[in-house]
Amino acid sequence: MTPAWFPWIFVGGIVFIILSFISAKYKEKEYRPIQYLQDFISGSILIAFTGVLIPDIFPVLSLPSGMPQMTTDEMDLQVGPPRLIGR
Repeated sequence: MTPAWFPWIFVGGIVFIILSFISAKYKEKEYRPIQYLQDFISGSILIAFTGVLIPDIFPVLSLPSGMPQMTTDEMDLQVGPPRLIGR
């Protein structure tokens, strides 16, 4: 069984990327592509340490195990420009 904080590792990594990108724009510095990976790893490590030390701080995320199925009512809905019939 995976710990409750494990899915939060990805959330922490993404939050660190966003915060670092915003701070780079605020300071008018260049945000290099390698920094995405560094920030994601930093956020993941922070969440992992917090999850090990204080495991009850993160709520359990219930992730679906399968893909959602479309019903016939949802298949009639068209998103986008209208189709040109006969062309």
